[in-house]
Amino acid sequence: MLNTPYRDGISLPLMIAAITTITEGELVAVNSTGEAVPATDAEAKYLMGRSETTASPEAPASNNTIVITRNRQFLLSNDATNPVTAADIGTTVVLTAKNTVGKFTDGDPAALGVGTLMGVDYSGKVWVEIGGAPVGILGA
Repeated sequence: MLNTPYRDGISLPLMIAAITTITEGELVAVNSTGEAVPATDAEAKYLMGRSETTASPEAPASNNTIVITRNRQFLLSNDATNPVTAADIGTTVVLTAKNTVGKFTDGDPAALGVGTLMGVDYSGKVWVEIGGAPVGILGA
């Protein structure tokens, strides 16, 4: 019997887009060609996880790849304009700024879904689970 190869899905290498800088700890998405870009990039299509290293055109990662971590809960900032609350636990949150999430509203057709809200801590920051099937543009 042949074994089927597998990987754990927690660490995932992605090719980075040309002329792109991604910093350690930043949320990372893929663009329409499957290359890694910062989640705040206008070309971001699907959020994939959090960067474990910094990669830039001046100092690219080996083979022009970056490793991201997913299938974890990450502590992110809560948007001051459209914050999520404990009542929103279990819902999909959207990216509003670098490593900042807020509540999804139908009025934002380009909102990039980040993951599932899992908790709000005492300081107002939020725990978001990023993993499973990548979340994309919600208004599309």
